[in-house]
Amino acid sequence: AASGGYMMACTASPGHLFAAPFAVVGSIGVLGQIVNAQKLLEGWGLLPMVFRGGKDKAPLGTIGEVTKEGMEKTQAMIDV
Repeated sequence: AASGGYMMACTASPGHLFAAPFAVVGSIGVLGQIVNAQKLLEGWGLLPMVFRGGKDKAPLGTIGEVTKEGMEKTQAMIDV
């Protein structure tokens, strides 16, 4: 959780911030990462199904088709 890690870092005493080597700590709203496992799951014969509350809800996720529109919408949310 980049945003959560950043929030915790804000309360650290100077020189006393510790994070795991694999931790993602960044400024709120400037970093977005996702691993999409759709093709991997399909390769195992699984068909993940994604239900959204609207076309603009969660344009990218760990499962579900990765579309150009979804990537553009996610980038636009980060750029704001």
